[in-house]
Amino acid sequence: MQLEAPQVFEFGCYKKGQKGTKHYKGIINNNLLDLYKENAKAPKYMLPIQLQTHIKWEVEEESVNGKKHYKIVSFKFQQIKQIRDSQIAKVTCFYGDDVTLTKLKEHLRNKIIFQRIQDFYTPLQTLGKGASSRVLLVRHKNSELYYAAKCVDKSYVNETENGIESMFQEISINNELDHPSFIKLHAVYEGDNTFYMVMDLLEGKSLHDELNSHKNGFPEEIVRNVMWQILTGIEYMHKKNIMHRDLKPENIMLQRKSDLNSLKIVDFGLATYCNIDKYLFPKCGTPGYVAPEIANLIDKSEKYDKVCDVFSAGVIFFKLLTGKDLFPGVGFNLVLKLNKQCKIDLTPLLMKKIDPTIINLVQRMLEKDPTKRISANACLQEPFFEKSQNQETKLQQTSSQKKQFFSSGGKNFQTQEFQSDSPSLQNNKQIEKGSFVTQDSAFKGFKEPQHGKVMQKFNTTEFEHVDLSGSPNEKKNSKFGNTDKIDEEDEK
Repeated sequence: MQLEAPQVFEFGCYKKGQKGTKHYKGIINNNLLDLYKENAKAPKYMLPIQLQTHIKWEVEEESVNGKKHYKIVSFKFQQIKQIRDSQIAKVTCFYGDDVTLTKLKEHLRNKIIFQRIQDFYTPLQTLGKGASSRVLLVRHKNSELYYAAKCVDKSYVNETENGIESMFQEISINNELDHPSFIKLHAVYEGDNTFYMVMDLLEGKSLHDELNSHKNGFPEEIVRNVMWQILTGIEYMHKKNIMHRDLKPENIMLQRKSDLNSLKIVDFGLATYCNIDKYLFPKCGTPGYVAPEIANLIDKSEKYDKVCDVFSAGVIFFKLLTGKDLFPGVGFNLVLKLNKQCKIDLTPLLMKKIDPTIINLVQRMLEKDPTKRISANACLQEPFFEKSQNQETKLQQTSSQKKQFFSSGGKNFQTQEFQSDSPSLQNNKQIEKGSFVTQDSAFKGFKEPQHGKVMQKFNTTEFEHVDLSGSPNEKKNSKFGNTDKIDEEDEK
């Protein structure tokens, strides 16, 4: 006998028609939204709960105690029906009260892609940009909490090999991660030209920026706390059979300004599940940080172990202690060549008279042979982390989600409602001189919010007429992906 999927949520709704109002009962199971006519035993509508499914929420503005409130009054979805030899798209609309539909929306978030982000968020300013995406500061219309919206150009996604699959995998992996070392993904929206991922807003800069201010590295106590946070995050990912594959200082952000005890691992565009038959991007990462077994990969059907992340963490460990790059060099090809050879020189650690037990740990993390490399869990059991083992990293509510935005000083933002979709972001690939960017995953280059300029108007799907030309004070890292072009270049 087939067991029924556990019920998650039950709600009431109704349809309006020429013959009057018809009441329905909605039930969410693991992977289906079933809608039953009143007293019916079988569902009239069955909506798959998957990222390929879209729901549009209808919102009305009302005044509550003299303040604007946006209530959800209905939801719509489209289904394809076969009528004789033709397929016809039919849009179905259900109504309900705001409290019920808001709960329904919360149950479906990140599992179904929503439409019309402008009904729920107001765009305020550009926080950063990459080759194919922008990060906007947005404010939730009802709660007035602040978030970061990563805006990804749809044409770039559609034209990139495995682009859609990569985005869906990134969303799925973000949903798996419920740990202080990671930010929360709140919802995914789609406009005419752009995908939006609404995430926690981070106040601080990246670990890369912090390292630029500490050319000789950090004191041992700070390094211990930083590596503890990174390794506990890696350990958690690995228990979930997820590997990041692009760990580097640029992808480690500070939740709070200048607070190295509030680190968050970001950018899961290259992350993958370990237990899948084939990786979307087998050969990927950032030269200077990528594990040698990935950099030297020849057979792209060959699997490798999640300890690849430990190698990247070891490179970060080395730089935190010394302020120096493990594989120093100018240019993509030279750094990648040194990375592939993986001849580890720990002389800078000896010159700084780092404790031998710490040097030994760094050495085991940087072991070229992945079968001999130490695991994240084993790293955390090392004497170096004894002082950190009783320290539970506390996830505090981001102060940027308070009603006083961290950099506004109480000033009012000039905003304009989203009304039309943005032009393609694909032609706006401004790279700083000396940077190397190659075709790879659809969503590399995402940097968490940095200070940008206040928007005067908007220009990206749904958040429309938004000026996305905000100052990108970010240096693009040299990355490589699953392309023959890279394989040819890195052999020169």
